[in-house]
Amino acid sequence: MILKWAFWIAAPYFEAKSSFTLIIMLFGYSMQIFADFAGYSLIAIGVAALFGYKLPKNFNYPYISSSITEFWRRWHISLSSWLKEYLYISLLGGNRKGNIRTYINLIIVMFLGGLWHGAALSYGVWGLWHGIGLAIERKFSKTRGVNKNFSLILTSLRIALVFSFVSFGWLLFKLTNIQEAVHYLIAIKENINIGHSYVVIINIAVYSLPVVLYHILYLGKKNNINIVNTILKHDYAIYATMIIMLLINGGIPGDFVYFQF
Repeated sequence: MILKWAFWIAAPYFEAKSSFTLIIMLFGYSMQIFADFAGYSLIAIGVAALFGYKLPKNFNYPYISSSITEFWRRWHISLSSWLKEYLYISLLGGNRKGNIRTYINLIIVMFLGGLWHGAALSYGVWGLWHGIGLAIERKFSKTRGVNKNFSLILTSLRIALVFSFVSFGWLLFKLTNIQEAVHYLIAIKENINIGHSYVVIINIAVYSLPVVLYHILYLGKKNNINIVNTILKHDYAIYATMIIMLLINGGIPGDFVYFQF
């Protein structure tokens, strides 16, 4: 049974967890917030289809992104498209006014995008986190160029790096008190010698598996990997397993995570 505190990232509970456990909890929250937001977006698309309306896709496998820029092309597409079209390009001029102005525009837009989620300092800092990340990434690619022929290992490392970057940003969504978020990061640094919470880690791994498979199977299908195509022919087994997991323990009833923002 999944423990109700498996995804708890709240003070003072996290202070007694090991560094590794804290990182896994943070990654688990990344999986949870995707499943939550993408899940109810798909529900909305499905309900609209029943009435004859076709809504655009709002998520496009964001956790396979190998750059922060790509992540924002895949995550919350309706919001990121609006920010790009109406703020970044129309209001601020996009990248038409030189490199420095482009970097500033990226930071401003993401800062405002953060505040769109709520009038709290943590959301603004989250926006700055992504804005500065986008600016640095753009500067790096402008300076050295982007090699599109990445090896599988290098691409995997880039995906892991972007996922980690995004996950640490989500901490500001979970802990809207900046001081608590800082304490969480300090705990990751200092709790190296504390024993790992294996029950928590295993539960998070098990219940994150559907999201992981969702992305991996997409990559496999995209690259026409035979074993993935074979698995997808029996996708009913995957759905059946997920239903069984939900029946065993569907978690504690509550609002969608993203409704809080």
